[in-house]
This record gives sequence, structure tokens and C-alpha cells, in this order.
Amino acid sequence: MDTLAAAETPLVSAMNLFSLQGKHALVTGGSRGIGAAMAHALADAGCSVCIAQHDVTNTTVADAIRAKGVRAELLQCNLSNMDEARGLFPKALEVMGGQIDILINCAGTLHRKPSVDVTEQEWDSVVDVNLKALFLVCQGAGRHMIPRRSGKIVNVSSLNSFIGGEIVASYAASKGAVSQLTKSLSNEWARYNIQVNAIAPGSIATDM
Repeated sequence: MDTLAAAETPLVSAMNLFSLQGKHALVTGGSRGIGAAMAHALADAGCSVCIAQHDVTNTTVADAIRAKGVRAELLQCNLSNMDEARGLFPKALEVMGGQIDILINCAGTLHRKPSVDVTEQEWDSVVDVNLKALFLVCQGAGRHMIPRRSGKIVNVSSLNSFIGGEIVASYAASKGAVSQLTKSLSNEWARYNIQVNAIAPGSIATDM
């Protein structure tokens, strides 16, 4: 391309480079904090968003996305209930008309407590939500995305998966497992053109 032709080529905006027009996403934990920010970012790129949250009476994020002229749906889901976790992706597919291109697994929980005082029930409650439920939702996504040979999955891990943290043993262990699970799914599903990645935030000023 000569210099004149290059000068006449219209500049492409950053948002156009990352346009998600026509795409549909499922976001867990999208009612607040990091999940809400990710839901907004998807919507800003033109992506329709289905937000799975425990309390569907809180419509703040969905309403704000709709105000941008982007479709937003709410699904009630308690990810501490494995039956609900298992059924989430199929339910989201039904709500979104049979198409979900992107899965964001952001829902999570933690107990800050000295490790010697952590009860088995507290341990299980953290690992169930942060790891087991996340896997079940990924599994549902895989069953949809593999035949389509297309899909993006982003799991929210944590810096604690690398540094361990303090008085958050169950949380650090579950997030470390999320990081390794992400690698395993990425290796397994890459052949189907499904990209599975994780991000590992540090401390963020959220309610949790």
C-alpha cells in the first residue's frame, strides 16, 4: 500500500477491533465486583449478556446494560447447589436462543479464617462454589461449544493461586485448582477451536 492510500484508509477504533456484535455471553457472579465490570465490558463491545446470580431482585447491572441498548438477561442460580450449577448452561442456552459464544466464570466465595480453625463444612462450601461448580458450568459449555467448534471461556482465578495468601487456605487451594483446570481444558479443547483462559487478579476493592 502506498503512502497516500495508507493515509486515506479510515482509522479503526479500538472498540471496532474488539467488537463482539452478534455474540452471546454467560457471566456468573455478574451482579457486582469483577463480574459486573466484565459484564459491562462485554456489553460495551456489543455482546448480549446473560447474568447468572443468586439474587435476581438486584437488577442494577442488567438494567444499566439495557440502558446502553444491549440485551441483558438474568438467571437465578445458586452455585453452592450442584444441581443448579449443572443445569445453568443449558438454562442459559434456552434463554439466549440456543447460542452462547462466551462463558465468564467469575462467581466465587471465601472464608477468612486461621487454617487450624477451618471446618470441613467451610472447606467444602468454598471448594464447591469456586471449583466444582465452575467445572460443571465449563462442562456444559464444552458440550455446546465442541460440536460448534468455536467458543471462548474465561475463568477467574486469583493471585493467591500462586502466592497462597494468608488465612485463606481453602480459597487459595480452590483457585490454584482453577488455574490447573483451565490449563487442562485449554489443552483438551484447543483442537475444537475453543480457547480456555484464566485471569488471576490480586486484591480488588469489592464487597468480598
